[in-house]
Amino acid sequence: MITTWYPSHKSMDIGKMYLKQPREVPYVTKWRVFNTPAGKDGMKQYHLIYTERGKLEEAVMELWKYFTPFALQIEGYNMTVEMLIGVSDTYKMAGMKWE
Repeated sequence: MITTWYPSHKSMDIGKMYLKQPREVPYVTKWRVFNTPAGKDGMKQYHLIYTERGKLEEAVMELWKYFTPFALQIEGYNMTVEMLIGVSDTYKMAGMKWE
């Protein structure tokens, strides 16, 4: 999951940049974006991104390429990256089965 923040007055610039970005990113199988106001921090986006199994490193590199222009061109743009694991995979790691 990638979370981004940017100043509200940069919303149109962000929108125009997204329209120029590729519609598909290698190794990404599903991508959902949720927007919400972030109070004094402006706007916040949650990018829930699913990757091909076994291709996390490759997908992360492609996502960095995708998001780098935003970080370089939009003053006040920030992002964090969190790796999420599904509940069933977490149970597998613990030697249990999620049904």
